[in-house]
Amino acid sequence: MKFKILKEKDFGKGKYWLLAELNLLQYVESLVDDNFNFEVQRKIVKNRYLDGLLNTIELGEPLPNITLAYHEPLSQIKESSTVNLIDSKLDILDGLQRTYRLWAFWKIYIKIKENNYNNLKDAILGIKSSYPQFFENGIVDSKFFKYNFPEGKTNIDFHKKYSTYTLYFTIWSNLSEPDLVKKMLVLNAGHKAVSTQHQFEILFLNLWKSLNNELVNIRVIREKEIDFNLIKRGERKPGEYLFSSIITSLMSLVLAKPQRISSDIIYRYDLINENDEGNSLQYTELIFNSEFIKKLLKKLFAIDSEMSSAYGKEGLAWFGKDTTLNGVFAGVGVYLNLNSSDQIDGLDEKILESFEELKTSLTKELNLNKFNAEYDSLSGRSVNIGNLIRSVVMNYTIHKLKKESTNWMSLFNQEMKKK
Repeated sequence: MKFKILKEKDFGKGKYWLLAELNLLQYVESLVDDNFNFEVQRKIVKNRYLDGLLNTIELGEPLPNITLAYHEPLSQIKESSTVNLIDSKLDILDGLQRTYRLWAFWKIYIKIKENNYNNLKDAILGIKSSYPQFFENGIVDSKFFKYNFPEGKTNIDFHKKYSTYTLYFTIWSNLSEPDLVKKMLVLNAGHKAVSTQHQFEILFLNLWKSLNNELVNIRVIREKEIDFNLIKRGERKPGEYLFSSIITSLMSLVLAKPQRISSDIIYRYDLINENDEGNSLQYTELIFNSEFIKKLLKKLFAIDSEMSSAYGKEGLAWFGKDTTLNGVFAGVGVYLNLNSSDQIDGLDEKILESFEELKTSLTKELNLNKFNAEYDSLSGRSVNIGNLIRSVVMNYTIHKLKKESTNWMSLFNQEMKKK
């Protein structure tokens, strides 16, 4: 892509910033599917505020800047000059939703021009056959086609509109991965479409890559993956876990207290600069370590397999929930006294041994029917059910590790008295 440079600034240590402009037609023609698979990006989402993008283009009104990351060093580029940046080295940090729609509209226009459909119905079916994802993502529907492509023909000269429209870009060069993550969190801080779940995932992106590349029979699923919602609903196989659940469970272990996904945790602890004094979680370096987590996931898989054998799909669904995993991990943290001990030597082995013990003790006499009965009895009560379940499972785990007998009714009653 050939950008016209409007301003430039060198921030030192290889970090370089550009303000640039580019013709919209050149931008969309340079895009390929891979541009929408940049790891720190969230998934494409429905957003009614973006439905009027084409009208904005027609009116010639400016769109907000799109922020790109260029994965090669740049420096000393003269203002008003033109610079050719390699398409494959560019990733979208902010502006994914706008870019995807502008690209999709262009693809639809080209398809309709090439096929010369006889009517609107044929046009919709033709586009749906070639680009089903545009409909699945909710960015186009029959109303969109009726307005922009009546009778299966275009009423907008997309080529003229796109070729005469200017987009503005902020381009960052040679950012480190932590810098990329921080930029994305800042850029999207006020965007409702960015879930806290996704923020957690990108903070630990390196871990996710390592885990999924090297583990057998174990999958760690991110929010943007197709089967995310199925796994979240409990329709899972042994060894399938939500990435954000694993991260919050590790934090529950470290803090010896059940944690849940929230922006508060992201900002309470500096999860990127783990070694900053006063901000880092205790044992962070030991526990938020890919080699340790891989060993721990193998222990979870073993528990999963026991759950599957003993309780089938119901057991798998129960064990894979956020509330269950957060509670189990917090229980191990309490059992090992992680919230007050500073003894790190041999701690990783003690944690792994605890999960090995849970393979049998956690599942023994689990009695999910009794758990479900107590859970159902909470309906209509003014309590935070998620937090209560986390605490109940935590206490159940502690009892099992201490080889103490207990039952769900007493554990639920114990927690209800605290509320």
